Amino acid sequence: MVTAEQGKKIANAAKSWLGTPHINNARVKGKGVDCAQLLVGSLEDCGIIRENEITVPPYPNEWHLHRSEEKLLKQVQARCREVSLATIQPGDFLLYQYGRCVSHAAVYCGNGVVCHALIDQGVILSDIDDVMFYDARGKSRLRGIYRYNGGA
Repeated sequence: MVTAEQGKKIANAAKSWLGTPHINNARVKGKGVDCAQLLVGSLEDCGIIRENEITVPPYPNEWHLHRSEEKLLKQVQARCREVSLATIQPGDFLLYQYGRCVSHAAVYCGNGVVCHALIDQGVILSDIDDVMFYDARGKSRLRGIYRYNGGA
């Protein structure tokens, strides 16, 4: 399980991707990344994992609209432990459901801020309570908060 200090390094690594355009299945800082690859890139950049230690299988950009298989959720659950909102710390991963299954991820940076990659905006910072994280009825899309533990 990552320590609080390592979590801060993950959060700072995620923020170093700010401004990188969104490109599905990409992980090249300054050139392109998607939300799942941002999680992996952040772990690599702060030295918690080796480069290419974790690979994200390719997937179509709109897979979550047509399939119910929890691909992203399963990848995260295989390497992370779920934690509560009450114990959230920088470096934790937040997973959100858009469409039929979990399909968006963000890195918690502290002080109510998350870092994530959006299709039309690239890597940005958002308030954890931003309207984009709620459905039309005001229900939160957040489906879990996870802390990296290396799959242990």
